[in-house]
Amino acid sequence: MSKKRPTTNPTTTPTLKTSPAPAPEASLPAASETATALQPAPEPRPSIAPAKASWSERLGRFALAKQWWLFGLIMLLAAVLRFGRLGERSLWYDESFSLTLAGRDLTTILSGTASDYHPPLSYLLLGGWLRLFGDSVYAGRALSALAGVGFVAVLYGLAREMFGSRTALLAALFAAVAPFQILYSQEVRMYSLQALLGTWLVWAFYRALKYNGWPDWVHFGLVALLTLYNIYFSIFDLLALELFFVGMGLYWWRTRREWVRQRLAGWVLANVGVGLLYLPWAFSLLQQAKQVHKSYWIAQASPLEALRLTDVFLLNATNLTTEPIFAQLGVLLGALFTLFILYSLRFRLKTGEKGRRRRSFEISLLLVYWLGTVAIVFAVSYLYAPLYLERSLLGVSAPCYILLARVIQTARRPGRWFWLLLPALVVLFGSLNSYYFSREYTTHYENEAALTELKSLYKPGDIVLHSSKLSYLPFAYLKAPGPQYLAPEEPGNVHDDLSATTLKAINMSYTPVEQALAQVPPGGRVWFVRDNPQPGQSEQYLDAMQKQLAGRYKVADSWQYWGLTLYLYTPAG
Repeated sequence: MSKKRPTTNPTTTPTLKTSPAPAPEASLPAASETATALQPAPEPRPSIAPAKASWSERLGRFALAKQWWLFGLIMLLAAVLRFGRLGERSLWYDESFSLTLAGRDLTTILSGTASDYHPPLSYLLLGGWLRLFGDSVYAGRALSALAGVGFVAVLYGLAREMFGSRTALLAALFAAVAPFQILYSQEVRMYSLQALLGTWLVWAFYRALKYNGWPDWVHFGLVALLTLYNIYFSIFDLLALELFFVGMGLYWWRTRREWVRQRLAGWVLANVGVGLLYLPWAFSLLQQAKQVHKSYWIAQASPLEALRLTDVFLLNATNLTTEPIFAQLGVLLGALFTLFILYSLRFRLKTGEKGRRRRSFEISLLLVYWLGTVAIVFAVSYLYAPLYLERSLLGVSAPCYILLARVIQTARRPGRWFWLLLPALVVLFGSLNSYYFSREYTTHYENEAALTELKSLYKPGDIVLHSSKLSYLPFAYLKAPGPQYLAPEEPGNVHDDLSATTLKAINMSYTPVEQALAQVPPGGRVWFVRDNPQPGQSEQYLDAMQKQLAGRYKVADSWQYWGLTLYLYTPAG
């Protein structure tokens, strides 16, 4: 005979109800949200009229409904800002170095970069690109612009998977209009590609932890390898992720031991694979580390630069020639943005976002990737050699845009952010105007304007003597007329950082002034390109060169340009 289960009277005895926690998002650990409550019999509630949606909520709903249209407009804006006026700025030394080396064969590129401050990936990609689209300066910059647009797209994908479409759209908009991103998207160097690869790297790492499939760990390893072969600074980006995994594993070992153990094998094998595939380049890395320890052209930075970095990533006011008021306002806003982001995230990591499931895992990962990398760079700078360089940190710039967008998008009182965003817009437009239209943008030199003047007045038999490689290499790449000679570096200059192998790869050599003047035919003239003094070079050394010229020639004319002066010397007799 079956026994009946005892029943309770719901009208007299309260029932114990348990609401289960929502399932963790795609296997990522989430804090337990199980709630227990003694619930008496339900009582009727008075009807309450629904609250009117705030302007930020209405804007968020519109963005969600039109997300793909808005994403397309943001991508179009990013492309216009990066491809617009792409050929306006003059070619300068770093760009001419990239273009010259990328035009060589595979063996020469590998041997040239083995003794350079950067690995070969960007040069190899650029070389293939130039073979397809021509070797003009515009074509070379177009590859960087394309990588810059790709960076915005990858950032959107990462933010969307972590926090949803509304946060992703706002973050992508910040990245699309950031002057610092636009700057390096219009320069023939590896930094725009590094912004793309660095964002892709943290996305691959996040997905590997999230899904824990072998394809995901292989994906992470391949992206890590690409970043390491693009720029040596990627070591710090990767180290921040490794420390995050170790710290996370130690923190969760007692409560989520199985979760950590499941991912440990994939993480170890991915790192071993990266190490083995990077081993052929390890010797070059060690050589460059020794060279940097011996001498490097940058000065030791203050840790307060970490606060200014947000200004650089968002507004870039301090890296452009703007009015002092805008530069100072930019630094202040950058510091405030950093402090407000950290202050807001402090409570989100502890209590969640508006009562919803906590996002502590994603927020912690982005914070460690951004500020953890910066902290590692400062530690190495003080313990080994000065290394802090803002453009080398572009690989970890994505968290700055994503976390700022997340804080604004989920703010309880979004109207308060208006008082920070309004002056930020003023500084932003000032920076963009300075970047696109200022003649005195301090990063570049007016080599092309000087070369145009030289070409218009050049006569057969003239020679061109350069005081620095900063004008010699751009003139050579732009096919300046006549023989080009480069004066030697100042004796004892520790910043003479090009090895003999690299000099050979770009077909550049030093010629003493007396030896160059011996090549001038009777009645010939000398064009002297005097660059502003570079690190390790003094005005006295440049004056000494001109004294050697004054012994045989007289100055017939001179032209002043930004970053250099062009002199025409004719025979004294």
